[in-house]
Amino acid sequence: MGRWPGAVRDGHTGAVACDHYHRFPEDVALMRGLGLDGYRFSLAWPRIRPAGEGAVNPAGLDFYDRLVDALLR
Repeated sequence: MGRWPGAVRDGHTGAVACDHYHRFPEDVALMRGLGLDGYRFSLAWPRIRPAGEGAVNPAGLDFYDRLVDALLR
């Protein structure tokens, strides 16, 4: 995707908005602050099984474990 200088105020991009993997605690806090009572998410299978088969990536499973725990709290 190309970038066009001046197309977006202050040169912002969607890169931070798309970083749910690293920012999920803040995202969950925002949802709580908004009073949401539901959140639908999908599993990213390449995060869980990067090679598409074989061994499971423990860090990928840990992410979803921490996300679900945060949502349940």
